[in-house]
Amino acid sequence: MTIDSKIKDLIEYAKRDEDILAIILFGSFLKNNFHRDVDICLVLKRKPIQLRMSKKRLEYLTNFPGFDIQIFQQLPLYIRIRVLREGKVIYCSNESLLYDIAFQVIKEFEDFKPFYREYLRGVLHG
Repeated sequence: MTIDSKIKDLIEYAKRDEDILAIILFGSFLKNNFHRDVDICLVLKRKPIQLRMSKKRLEYLTNFPGFDIQIFQQLPLYIRIRVLREGKVIYCSNESLLYDIAFQVIKEFEDFKPFYREYLRGVLHG
């Protein structure tokens, strides 16, 4: 089975899952620097408790081996921004809701950015 057919199967599975808002492909696979797995980010319609998000991730990891599946809402803020900037939406059930979530993440990152830059300067300069 090819990667493309596995991705299509994932999309079909997600379409039947009422928790999934969107699927975003990101990472080395998009940059034609594919190694051993495909980075997939599942965006949930609402932010459930951590345990439910972890169970959802485990469900998809079990059903789709070879994919490195993450839950968008569980990722650190700076990674969520990278997923939004560099990723490719391959499925979305409600664009308006996805834009709302993206806008909220961007606002949060703008508040966080000065601290993030200070941290990076500290790492760079010791």
